[in-house]
Amino acid sequence: MLFKILDRLKNENFYWNIGFYALIVAGLTHVFFFFLFIFLDIPQLVVINVISIAIYLYCIFGLSLKTLDTKDDSQIGWFVFVELIGHSIIATYYLGLESGFQYYMYTIIFIPFFIWTYTTVVRLLRIVIVITVALLLEYWGYNHPPVIRLSPEYSLSLHYMNLFLLLIIMAFISYFYSIYANMYQNLLFKQSNVDPLTNLYNRRYVHEVAENDTISFKREGSHFGLLLIDIDYFKKINDRYGHKCGDKVLIELSHILNENVRQTTIVSRWGGEEFLIVLEDTYEDELIHLGERLRSVIENTVLIKEKKIQITVTIGGAVSHQDESIDEVLSRADKALYQGKEKGRNQVLIDS
Repeated sequence: MLFKILDRLKNENFYWNIGFYALIVAGLTHVFFFFLFIFLDIPQLVVINVISIAIYLYCIFGLSLKTLDTKDDSQIGWFVFVELIGHSIIATYYLGLESGFQYYMYTIIFIPFFIWTYTTVVRLLRIVIVITVALLLEYWGYNHPPVIRLSPEYSLSLHYMNLFLLLIIMAFISYFYSIYANMYQNLLFKQSNVDPLTNLYNRRYVHEVAENDTISFKREGSHFGLLLIDIDYFKKINDRYGHKCGDKVLIELSHILNENVRQTTIVSRWGGEEFLIVLEDTYEDELIHLGERLRSVIENTVLIKEKKIQITVTIGGAVSHQDESIDEVLSRADKALYQGKEKGRNQVLIDS
C-alpha cells in the first residue's frame, strides 16, 4: 500500500498529494494521542486532541473537495501551523519538556517552503515565530515543573516515542522534498532542452552535447557522423491539410527515427521540418546504410492512415575529420542535403 501511495505521489498533482497525505498522517497521529491520553487519564489533552482531529478533518476535506485551481493552500498551512504550535505548547505545559511534545514544532519550519503562495516575508515571519516560541518554551520548561507528573517510565517512553516520530517525519519531509526538487529540475531540463511537439532533444541541447563530444572524439581519435533529415515538400502538407496535420506528421516521423536507431544515438528536431541524428564512433559506410534504411522506412510508411499521407525525406550526412568542429561537420552535412534537394529529393547524400 505504501509503495502505491509513493507511486501516486510522482504524478502531475504531486504537490497537492504531499499535502493531502501529510494531513491524513497528522490526523491519524492525533487519533493515536487521543487514545493515549485516555489511557493516561489526562482529560485536558484528550479534549485538545479532539480539537486537533477536527482541524485536520476540516483541512483534509477542504483540500479534497476543492478543485486544483481554487485550493487555498495558504489557509490550510496556517491552520496546521497554529495547531502544531498550540498542541506543542499545551502538551509541554501539562507534561513538561521530558515528554518531547515540543519536538513537533520543529517540523513546521519546513512547511513555508512547500507553499507557493507565501511571500518571502511571510516565510521569514513564520520561521521567526517558531524559533521564538521554541526558545520560550524551552526556557519555561526548565524553570517550571509540569502540571501533571507522570511516572519516570511513562515520561521516558513518551519522550522516545515523540523523538522517534520527529525523526520519521523529518526523514519523510526530506524524501518528499528530494522528489519535489528532482521533479522540477527535470521539468526545467525538459523545457530548455526538449522540443515540446516531438519530445526529441532540441537544437540547443544537441549542439552543446555534440560540441563536448567532439573534444572527446578528437582525443580518442574516433569519428562521429551526422545525418540531417529534411521532409520533402512539407509546406504542401501544411497548405493542403492544415498545420495540425503537419504537426502530426512531425510527431509520427520522430517516432520512426527513434525506433530505427541505436539507444546511444541522439535524435533531435533541428528546426521546422528538419531533424538531426548524431552517431558516435561511426564511419561513412555505416552512415550511408542507416540513412538509406531510414529513407526507405519513411517512404513506405503511411504516417496518417485516415488521410493516407506518406512522405519522403532527403538526407545529407557527413563523418567528422580529425580536426573538425561540430559546426564544420554540420556545414558539410547541410551542403550534402542541399545537393540532394537539387538532384530530385528522396535520396541520401554523404559529403566525404
